[in-house]
Amino acid sequence: MQIIIKSSKRLMLFLINVLVLTISFTIPKSNKIAIVGGWFGKRFADNSKHFYLYLNANLNDLGFDKVIWITRSKEIRDELMKQGYQVYSAWSIFSIWYHLRAKYHLIDQAPTDINSFFSVRSKRINLWHGFPLKKIGTYMNQKQFRPESKLLRLANKLTTRGFWTDHHILTTSDFSAEILGKAFGVDERKVIISGYPRNYEPICDKPIKYIPQHEKSSYEEIKEYIEDGYKIIGYFPTFRDKRETLIFGTESIEEINRFLDYCESVKIKFVGKFHFAGKNDKFGDFENHKAFINLPTEADVYTFLDQLDILMTDYSSIYFDFLLWNRPILFFPYDLEYYRDEDRGLIFDYEEFTPGPKAYSIEELQTFFSQNIDVINEKFEAEYRQKAELLKKKIFGDYNNMGIEHLINQIRNIGLEEEK
Repeated sequence: MQIIIKSSKRLMLFLINVLVLTISFTIPKSNKIAIVGGWFGKRFADNSKHFYLYLNANLNDLGFDKVIWITRSKEIRDELMKQGYQVYSAWSIFSIWYHLRAKYHLIDQAPTDINSFFSVRSKRINLWHGFPLKKIGTYMNQKQFRPESKLLRLANKLTTRGFWTDHHILTTSDFSAEILGKAFGVDERKVIISGYPRNYEPICDKPIKYIPQHEKSSYEEIKEYIEDGYKIIGYFPTFRDKRETLIFGTESIEEINRFLDYCESVKIKFVGKFHFAGKNDKFGDFENHKAFINLPTEADVYTFLDQLDILMTDYSSIYFDFLLWNRPILFFPYDLEYYRDEDRGLIFDYEEFTPGPKAYSIEELQTFFSQNIDVINEKFEAEYRQKAELLKKKIFGDYNNMGIEHLINQIRNIGLEEEK
């Protein structure tokens, strides 16, 4: 029965693809139009958001007439429209029209970021959302990527919504391309090497700063604390697959409150946000502590990186991006052996790929933050800067020369190569 259902779905997708393909031949594609979406159509965040903003700001210089955001959220649609951006709901008639007109379709999570049924005959590009420390894709089951035969590859393409098995993926260096290529079984010919748009801010002379309505109050609150002399620590732990994440490594609310009381006394504020996938993570009552600023669930943490004095994490890939800010990183892998050996696991040796001091308990955290922030900066520069620079170069390549112009050129070059 399952085989019949699966076969029926594939047949239905094939028929839909043929129908859309037939219609699309009557509507000329334009290489001056791009559509962009992100995070299943429910967020305006991450690489897709920043690509959209930078392309919008440089349309004429980059040879585009339109860049259009596709969403499944009425709130996102209404807010972007008020700001003068071109945005459409995924199933609106204008969305479908521009899907068929746009040569470039860009996502950063999954084909459902946009209306992928109408992606046939487009250049499909996944901007993705980060270089991994923890295992993803084939690293999780140690399967080796074996190239498919041309016939099987064609069959999969024709029976996948909008032909999305055949797409390009953005990586940030030769090393990153090798890792992500293996993780997702992407052919090297389908890899784009350029900078992540969400990382343009620390390398641009005139970065674009767009703060959505639901993030403004948090951003302004943190700004006021900075002006009042507080130091801001961004704490972004990753989720565990098999058990809850313990914030600050303990279930004891009393311990957490004592620690936060101390931080408040020395003018330190923590900014935190649970990973959306952490269904069982524990905040407890301390989330209302005045030393802890809990960002909105749907907030884009990249909005707030410029406000941080120090970033603190365990296994989240956000620290790779924070390397570009040239500020200290504190690693807090309180359950390293468990996470490495029994949970998700790591692709790389933890010590080798984490250029910064380590703490393993809330007591060690308090010892660390008993130091003056200026002293922490000095120690980081002396002990970890060289290692951080080497890792930054390894992950991001020639990042200073890989802004939006570079990315657009890479995308256009691939399109030209495929048409030869």
